[in-house]
Amino acid sequence: MSFNHIVVQNILRDKWTYVSYFLSSMFSIIIFFLFTVIAFHPSLNSLDSSSTLGISLLLASMLVYLFSFLFIAYSIMAFLKKKTKTLGIFMITGASMKQIRTLVFRENILIGVMAIISAIVFGLVITPLFLMGAKVVLKAETFGMYMPMKAIALTVGLFLLLFVVISRIMTRFINKEASIQLLKSDAVIEKSIKPHYLLLFVSIIISTTLAYLLKIDHELINSFGILYYLAFFASILFTVYLIISQGMRILLKAFERSSAYLKQTNMLLASNLNAKMKSHANMLFLITLLLSGVFLSTSILFSSYYSVEKDSEANYPYSFQYIAPPKADPSKVEADIENLDKQLSTVDAQKYFIGFKSNEERRFGYMSMSDYNLLHNEKVSLGANEFIAVAGDRKMLPTTNVSDDKYLKDFKLVSVNDKNLLTTGFQQTYFIVPDDVYNKIEYPVYKAYLFELDNWTAHTELAKKIMDDFPNVYEKRYVTSKIDLYNTEMFVKSVLFFIGSMLSLIFLSAAMSLLYFYLQTTLLQEKEKYLGIRKLGLSKKELYTVVSKELAILIFVPFAIAITMLFATLFAMRTMVSAAFLQVSMMSSLCFFALFLVSYLFIRKSYFKRLLSN
Repeated sequence: MSFNHIVVQNILRDKWTYVSYFLSSMFSIIIFFLFTVIAFHPSLNSLDSSSTLGISLLLASMLVYLFSFLFIAYSIMAFLKKKTKTLGIFMITGASMKQIRTLVFRENILIGVMAIISAIVFGLVITPLFLMGAKVVLKAETFGMYMPMKAIALTVGLFLLLFVVISRIMTRFINKEASIQLLKSDAVIEKSIKPHYLLLFVSIIISTTLAYLLKIDHELINSFGILYYLAFFASILFTVYLIISQGMRILLKAFERSSAYLKQTNMLLASNLNAKMKSHANMLFLITLLLSGVFLSTSILFSSYYSVEKDSEANYPYSFQYIAPPKADPSKVEADIENLDKQLSTVDAQKYFIGFKSNEERRFGYMSMSDYNLLHNEKVSLGANEFIAVAGDRKMLPTTNVSDDKYLKDFKLVSVNDKNLLTTGFQQTYFIVPDDVYNKIEYPVYKAYLFELDNWTAHTELAKKIMDDFPNVYEKRYVTSKIDLYNTEMFVKSVLFFIGSMLSLIFLSAAMSLLYFYLQTTLLQEKEKYLGIRKLGLSKKELYTVVSKELAILIFVPFAIAITMLFATLFAMRTMVSAAFLQVSMMSSLCFFALFLVSYLFIRKSYFKRLLSN
């Protein structure tokens, strides 16, 4: 019998331990491969000449790769823990540590190579469908199938290196003494969680303070930069772990003092949870983190679709805006407007012509009350020494202090409008003044031709043609379109949602895989325990009840904590999120709950069947 034959037989003997590891690794490799297929697509340059999309996809691929590194490392550690007793048998029969490490290394390399090959083959099969979906999302005219040699080479090279490095590092954690000791004792008593209530209280205070500072003190945050966000993230992780571990300890102690403790199989359930409190807490923490990332990312990315139209209109109030600066050629401007009128003659559009004067040094615009009323279809009246301040830049509040203004220093502010008057950033603030005052202002005059289309989101092709026909020319013309901005933002949001959805699938599969690993690594011990208890009179129905409750805790407690964190975040951001965001979050939560309920029923049935098998 050769050494490699032992490796293969060792895998086949414990195939159920490896199957989830293999499938999850394969799934991560498939996602990485599909991202790189798009990133290296020949048509990508025509879609995005600045390669922003390509960079985004490569960054997403690297994020998948990093996550795969951590996930595979954790999986190998879980396997080593389960195989410690088996490795002890090899050691007692005379195997050296070098041979043991070689055995484990070859096992993981074999599984890794099989996962890579399977992922590439399956990836090539679904690539045409994937590219068809990407074509719709990315709005590409040509995005057909091609032979992705670069993607194959990169995927095989990086993941083969990943499996080699991780397998080589993880085998160093094999402990000869611990393996033999476990073989002799046949059981390891898990250390219980110690009370750290003061630490829990302090961590909650620190996390709450850091979160509150995010909302009120932006200068302090900017002064610390990335260090602040790292500290905040670390404090959240530490607080969540303490809440789970200490909360579990407190609830179990309270449950043991309640009258329900002595009813039915509750005593056995509590005893089982107490015996595995620390490992349960660690598993709940890991699954909670993965689910929190999934819930937050899907809610934020999907709800971002709902705000694109509103945000586009807030930045560019009109469907098309043509501004002729003072140095523009009047005949050229007239020809451009005639061309615009002709192209827009096929749609329902309202046209406005206004003018404003600009203090170009300070970027203050001055507009007559008549033109302002024309734009807003209102009849606002101003006194001789009154003015209105209107926003010119969405990122800045309108300037209201005019004490040093040449024309308005003695004027009275009567109202402030924080809604952009024209394209954001063209002027910092617009001052609306009486007509006679406007005529006396001696600043350069800008002429603005504004067009507003009915059902404007439906005219993206028209907007693309007009923006191509009328590019911006410095000091000649400035043309903007909220339709073009809307189309661009929808494209960006689609790409982000496309990438985020794929990453969320990986995190979901990882959460289920971690739970599977945990149940699989403790299966033999649980079978022996329940076999002994059944000899004392425990029925299958009672065993089913205990197992069902314990699995429900492992699956639905992380779900509940992640959902609570999601809605706590939404509550803290309630003034910044739309009703659509809340609706999407509710809908996605219900969908995920349905998915977890199905997963729970499937896992419970499968696990209970294997628990009773010989």
